[in-house]
Amino acid sequence: MKDELGYADLNIPRIPEKTLKKRIQRALELGYRTVAVNTTIHQESLNPKNDKKKGPKLSLDLVPEPETIDLQESDYLELSSRGLKPTILRRITLVIDNNDFLIYFNKSENARKYDIIAISVKSIQALQSLLKSSFRFDILAFDPNLEVENFYWNRRIYRELLDKHVSFELLYGDMILDREFRQKIIRISYEYHTNGKSKGIILSSGAVRVMDLRAPADVANLSTILCMSEAQGKAAVLQQCTHVYKTALGRRFGVFRVKVDKVEYEKSKENSSSSDDASDTEIMEL
Repeated sequence: MKDELGYADLNIPRIPEKTLKKRIQRALELGYRTVAVNTTIHQESLNPKNDKKKGPKLSLDLVPEPETIDLQESDYLELSSRGLKPTILRRITLVIDNNDFLIYFNKSENARKYDIIAISVKSIQALQSLLKSSFRFDILAFDPNLEVENFYWNRRIYRELLDKHVSFELLYGDMILDREFRQKIIRISYEYHTNGKSKGIILSSGAVRVMDLRAPADVANLSTILCMSEAQGKAAVLQQCTHVYKTALGRRFGVFRVKVDKVEYEKSKENSSSSDDASDTEIMEL
């Protein structure tokens, strides 16, 4: 377990795969220490069609396996010069409109291989139903490409998500690509500020091109247009990303007990007793 992730970009899309390694290398060159390779799947792909044919049915895992990236030391020279190694996390984003996916997702072996689980919902009803279930996730992602139905935020829902240690993701890559996307992201950032004072926000790239990536300092400066303070802008690419990582670890490991032992207790006791004897001897000599 890592105490700090450093500067992190928790959304490097898996597709297109031919430029994935180049985007990771570019992110590390810009000063990021941690990146998450994101695999996005839609709920429709988790609902197998009813097969009316007779015969044994094959049990197929509908969740794809996470992408594995092999990096050499030459791929992160800036980090290696400081004696550091990059952290590559595996993330899955589920685009849902109801809770039907839980039956198949909870049984998936591949789903357990991912480090971070993010959710993108199409309606407020889907989010409310998910919060009532026992399903736990780490990030609520806002996708400007989705047509969201009557999604109105309120403080109660925002507070409930914060209590469940869920972080809110905004993508600056979409702000670069399209004017309409930029307006949507600024609008949702205003909703986050109004209902939750911009708490728990992370800023990720979602970059599908190498040229869309920006340095952590430039991303943090976007706080001026996203209704965030300067401290919140820096935390969105630093401390809050570490919080997401630790929350994901807690979700994966669950409740567990820890046994604490005192190391070298007898030895330290002997040393203290010998020092006491020596002090007593010195007093007698005096």
